[in-house]
This record gives sequence, structure tokens and C-alpha cells, in this order.
Amino acid sequence: MSRLVSSLLFAAVLFTGSEALAWPTTTISGTGTASSPMQSGYAWKDQGGGAWTKWNSVVYRDQAINDLKIARRSATNIGPTWGAWSVETIDNGAYDVGSVSLAMDGNGVEYVSYVDTTSKNLKFAKRVGGGAGNCFSGSDWDCATLVFGTVGQTAIGVSFDEQTQQNTIHIVYTRVDQGVVDLWHARKIGSGSWSTAWIRETNAIWLGPEALGFYGTTPRVAYGEAGVGLRYTRYQGPNQGDWVTSTIDASGGSYASLVGKGLGQYIAYLSGSDLKFASWNFLFGTWALSTIDTSASYQSLAVDDDFVPHIGYKKSNVPMRAKRPSTTWVIDTADSTFNTGYMTSIEIDSQPATDTAIVTHTNGFGTIRVSAE
Repeated sequence: MSRLVSSLLFAAVLFTGSEALAWPTTTISGTGTASSPMQSGYAWKDQGGGAWTKWNSVVYRDQAINDLKIARRSATNIGPTWGAWSVETIDNGAYDVGSVSLAMDGNGVEYVSYVDTTSKNLKFAKRVGGGAGNCFSGSDWDCATLVFGTVGQTAIGVSFDEQTQQNTIHIVYTRVDQGVVDLWHARKIGSGSWSTAWIRETNAIWLGPEALGFYGTTPRVAYGEAGVGLRYTRYQGPNQGDWVTSTIDASGGSYASLVGKGLGQYIAYLSGSDLKFASWNFLFGTWALSTIDTSASYQSLAVDDDFVPHIGYKKSNVPMRAKRPSTTWVIDTADSTFNTGYMTSIEIDSQPATDTAIVTHTNGFGTIRVSAE
């Protein structure tokens, strides 16, 4: 990547949100004690012959008992309306989950990386179903500890190789070594073993659950670094530890959300309480930066099949959605109920005739709410 644009462009923004335009919102039964961290996921598969299946999941910490849980639902061409949510326990021995990230493959299988803040161990869970998991007796999940001690934050992603027809699970995470923060990468190719590699030494950083994205099948990471700004780290190979890091916005910081789609790279992030967006122009080899809104928090990014970015975030105690269908950002209200929008996470439902957004969030009492465009 040849160079970076350091100048900041202020985006044209059209506000359309109002109480009357808020989206239909439902709650997930049995999630009254959901707490940070929380993240949603979505997958869709064309089964051929007009058949399809889609899945939507939300992983979260149950603050009442400190278990890691997940809510799941699905739909098919036979029953195109979303089915009822079911809630499962992933890990009942994690003590206190401090960082969690969710990824789903093309068959709707969920993968979770998470940190037990009591032991500071990095853990990984995969849904296997049928009560065949090892997390506890009768579990639907397999659990494994990948790194013991010193782990702070984590993000997970899945890439699929068309030639080998294999998934590769990627996990990035931070470790503290004698007071120095290091960024690491773990991967598992197909049914192989886990391998880990050091990426770089950093200052104190903010590595969010959506920090990991892809360019094709190669991983990228976006994060905020103290005293430096918004950083972008790309794998260049051939060795697992071969990464190159650039600064995108010296005024950026906090947790970043990264999506790689087609030839594009898209990042939503915060600078203080300003919601910002960066997109990579592959023709010119530059980043274009813009400011979308103010007084924002809990940003989450998704990109639809038309390469339109959608950002879910919290503002004034309600969840918002900003999208850029052309050159202008359109902002509307997902749920007008006061004291909602915490831990906002956004997905794109790509099965309807037109791509629609799903914004998952909680109210101030810990109930998960789902607002569908």
C-alpha cells in the first residue's frame, strides 16, 4: 500500500432519524442480565435450487453468574421468517469474561475467542452441537485454552480458501510481557493445530472485537494505539509473523471496527466521542477519512453486498445507524426507546430482496434488544 491520506474530509450527513421512523424492535427472552462484552454475527448460505439458510447469533456475558452465553436463531427459504431465539451457555467456568469476539463461517458455525480476566487466559470455543462438546457435560461447544496468562484483548475471524475448501480461524490478541504490550496472531488451518506468531510491540492499545478483517483470505487488523492514533496492520507473508503497520489517522483512537469486502477496506472508529470512518481507495492507494457524527460510542461496522457501509452506534442513549449509499451519510434511529443502545453491534441481513441492517443492543437493565430495518 503506497501512501496514506492524512487530511480529514468532513462528510455530508443527512439526519432522518425520528421516533416515528424507529425500526421494529424485539427483545431476546432470557437475556435480562446481559452485560459487556457482547457481539453479534450473521451468516447466509445458498443451498442451491432456490434453497437457503441464514443464521444470526449474539454472544454475551451473563453478569449475574459470569457465564459466557450465546443467543441463536435461524431461517430458511421454507420458513423465511426468523425463528425463535434460543439461549445456550458456552462456558460456565470462565469466571469473568473481559473480552469476547464472535465469527461465523459459511455454514453458520460459530467460533468465539474470549479472555478470562481472572486467569488472563485466551480461550477459544467452537459450536459442535449434539451435546458432544467438552466445555462441560452435555455442552454443544468445544472449549480450549490457547494462551495461559497475560492476555488482555482479542478479536477473531474466519477466512475460506476456495482451492483447498478449508476454513482458517484467525485470532489476534494482546499480551503484556514485562510491562510491554505485544500484538500476536494465532491461526488454525482446517483440522490442523494452532500456531502463534508475534506481530509487533505496541504502546497501550485498544483492540476491539471487530478489529480483524480480510483482504481476500489474508488478515488485517485495525486498532487505536496510545500516542499514535488509528493503526492498520496487514499481513504480507510468507511467514506468519510478517506484518506491516501504518498510521491512518493520528487523531484517531479507541476501538476500531474493520471490514474487508471486495477490493475495499473499511474502518469505523472513534476520536474522543466523534464517530469517524476510513475507506481504502485501491485505485489511488490512499485512505479517505471523514467525520460522521459527534457524541458517539459503541460503534460497529458492516458492509452490504452493494459495498455500502453501515455503522451502528449509541448516541443520546439510543442506538443509531449511519449508512453511506452514495456520497452522503444517512443517519436514522434504530430504536427510539430511551436508555438503550449499549454494546451496539450491527449485521447486514443479505437474504431479503434488499439488504437490511440488524442492530443488536441492550437497554440499561441488560436485556438484549434487536432492531431490524
